[in-house]
Amino acid sequence: MDLKTFFVKRVMMSFFVSVPCITAAMALIGTTSVPDVRFGYEAFWSPLLFGAIASLPLFVYYSEQELSFRQTIFRSILHLVLLEVLILSVLALTGVLTSPSMGVSLGLSILVIDCTVQLVLWVHDKRTASAFNQALKRMQSRAAATAAEMGSQRRD
Repeated sequence: MDLKTFFVKRVMMSFFVSVPCITAAMALIGTTSVPDVRFGYEAFWSPLLFGAIASLPLFVYYSEQELSFRQTIFRSILHLVLLEVLILSVLALTGVLTSPSMGVSLGLSILVIDCTVQLVLWVHDKRTASAFNQALKRMQSRAAATAAEMGSQRRD
């Protein structure tokens, strides 16, 4: 897969799945950790920013050849570590991370969001592969029928 296709399919889809998950996680953690705090319109930028940041580590999956199972597992672990470090570092540097318990809850939220994104991407890839295989089977059966028809016409 070339880089442009990878970017459009994996990174953009990941971004558009991540943003609603990040919004839900922010609402959940925010209402339980600091229920009295209210935000202005600038808070709408946070999910978009973190969605973009979360999409960056996806480039560890990029390869021009198909990855082996072992390579996929290694890159998945590397992706999760990079994702956790990147997002928690940004949160710590901006002063959002105020306690160890908040760090743990955010780390778990990142894990859940990443699993959700990976699941959605996997389901999408599975559906695409299934549709491709069905189209290939139809094309093969039409080709076989055409070949059989041509064979019967030659005998006549």
